[in-house]
Amino acid sequence: MRNIHLVKLLLLALAPALALAADPSSPADKPPKPAERVPQTAMSVTQLSNDQMSWILDAKFGMFIHWGLYSGPGQGEWMMENKGVRPEQYRKYATPESGDEQFDASDYHPEQWAQLAKDAGMKWMCLTTRHHEGFCLFDSPAPNAFTSEQTLHRDLVAEYVKACRDAGLRVGFYYSPLSWRYPGYYDVTGDHMNPNKFGYKQEASDKENARLMKEENYVNVKTLLTHYGKIDYIFWDGGWLAQHGSDADGAYFHEPGKYLDPQNAWPIDATYQDLEEGTGKPLGIMGMVRKYQPDAITNLRYGWIGDMTEEEGPRATTGTIRDAVCEDKCMTIQHGAWGYDKRIEARDITFSRDELIGYLANCAVRNMTFLLNVSPDRHGVIPKAQQDRLREIGAWLAKTGDSIYGTRGGPWQPVDGQYGYTYKDATVFVHLLKGYAGESFAVPSLGSLKVTKVYDLFTGRPLSFASHEGGIAVTGLDRKASPADTIIAVIYDQPVRNVWND
Repeated sequence: MRNIHLVKLLLLALAPALALAADPSSPADKPPKPAERVPQTAMSVTQLSNDQMSWILDAKFGMFIHWGLYSGPGQGEWMMENKGVRPEQYRKYATPESGDEQFDASDYHPEQWAQLAKDAGMKWMCLTTRHHEGFCLFDSPAPNAFTSEQTLHRDLVAEYVKACRDAGLRVGFYYSPLSWRYPGYYDVTGDHMNPNKFGYKQEASDKENARLMKEENYVNVKTLLTHYGKIDYIFWDGGWLAQHGSDADGAYFHEPGKYLDPQNAWPIDATYQDLEEGTGKPLGIMGMVRKYQPDAITNLRYGWIGDMTEEEGPRATTGTIRDAVCEDKCMTIQHGAWGYDKRIEARDITFSRDELIGYLANCAVRNMTFLLNVSPDRHGVIPKAQQDRLREIGAWLAKTGDSIYGTRGGPWQPVDGQYGYTYKDATVFVHLLKGYAGESFAVPSLGSLKVTKVYDLFTGRPLSFASHEGGIAVTGLDRKASPADTIIAVIYDQPVRNVWND
């Protein structure tokens, strides 16, 4: 009788939490089965299979690195466009002429970046091999390319790839097909120059200039796909034309699908075309990706639908679990630019550890991945404040990583700003965010599955719980030990997925 009385008291105390935790659209004792992701086909290219996507969903957390010529003047990756610096003037940042604004890579030790990524608990890296400024960190054979091989006599991408592999991290490339070095980018048809900060005026040669930009992209992408071994991840960025519309709107120009169109108004010279074996058809951008890197995960920012979608920026991640689509959230660790900005470093305005933990947790409970950017300086050194923050996250993940890595979002939907769930094998992890007030929580029922143990994942301390028809009531939570994300580990007598096999 005393146990029954105790359960009643707990249920009464937890009534608000129970109301929040219950999903009114489904039976109380069984969460709805997750939607199935079905790979789609567009432009004759099919999205990667669920098996091929599984590694990144397991990995969850990666390092983005914005580093390029813009790191020299140290005013962010959009400095060239923001100030309308013409290409011929911008080139000075690659030379000693620019003094303490030269991009010299003198302290570039990518093995240190890789170790930092590991210290942070990250599982893959993604380097900007070329940003919108058009400067390549690799040796490109394209006639018009502007590269680190020309300026520093170094293939910086090759050094990065080796460091990733030596550290056991997955290899990712960022590449932008947008290049401010080409006036034709703002006038691909040759009959209408769009507004731009460079003072480019309409010229009869603009259409051909745009074609040359497209051709350089084709050569550059093939180089990245064929010169560095296995590539796991490709982040396209900048498929939109004249900085208007969407990336998909620019597909008619870029030809990002499987094949090139022989009738396209901006043809790739036959000298550079890559042909499909058997048919002899010239391959488009994704045609080359699937030929040379068949397992590489790509996003949607070249105009093709992508294997993953993107949520960019620091706004709060909200909404339901992304079961039917793979989605990544990318943001930079500092308030402001993604590339090195000495003004930001001087003010030390990086996001706090708890803020970043909140972003990661909000991604995990929605089955999303989280790509967090750092911004090395002109020498190749990641600012100390950014390094410190990453190591703080790594220390937290050393205790809580079981609730992140290898998990899937669910089995119940998250409540924005308050809590959500991840699960794997026979464990459900309840993530209580800062917005959740209380030292108790009600976990809904998982049908016939029985709870065998409940504990605080961060501290390892066992937690009291009482079972009832609607699930379990957990009390005595410690919200101070890990306030950004207090994680309750709930262990069942059988795998969580079995609830959908009943």
